[in-house]
Amino acid sequence: MDIQRTSTIIETERLTLRPLQDSDAGLIALYVGDERVAMNLAVVPHPYPAGAAEAYIDHSRKDDTDEIVWVMALNGELIGVISISPKETGRGNIGYWLAPQFWGAGFTPEALGAVIKHARSAGFKGLDAAVHQGNQGSARVLIKEGFEYCGDSETHSIPRGGMVQSWNYALDFGDG
Repeated sequence: MDIQRTSTIIETERLTLRPLQDSDAGLIALYVGDERVAMNLAVVPHPYPAGAAEAYIDHSRKDDTDEIVWVMALNGELIGVISISPKETGRGNIGYWLAPQFWGAGFTPEALGAVIKHARSAGFKGLDAAVHQGNQGSARVLIKEGFEYCGDSETHSIPRGGMVQSWNYALDFGDG
């Protein structure tokens, strides 16, 4: 299965989903450096180290990267990031974060819906997600966009310094 591994520009009602740019580094560092964001993520250290945003942007551009990354841009400015990590099974792991000042405004479901549509047309068989238990906001977003709860697990969380209980969700496209 050959899945396109680069992000294309996607327009939604209020957002532009686009590849990372060098100019995004400052806002990535600011928002991911916020403990409220970091503690809900698995692979982002907290405190967020200097140069990490630039390294992530560079990583997103490599031909062999294992992640398709989009900026959630509102009026041209980064407010969050959403990504798919393709798996050997033809499915993808979806991950996202949004700056706290934009929580509750419907931006994440809007972006997630657009990325789901893209993933389906790009040939993915479905998407999976894991959410730290207690992160009801993220769980609600997944359910709203059609994901189904499929069990609990433990996920390693770098900012939390160990294993955390997680809720697992899956969205099967059922057309392949």
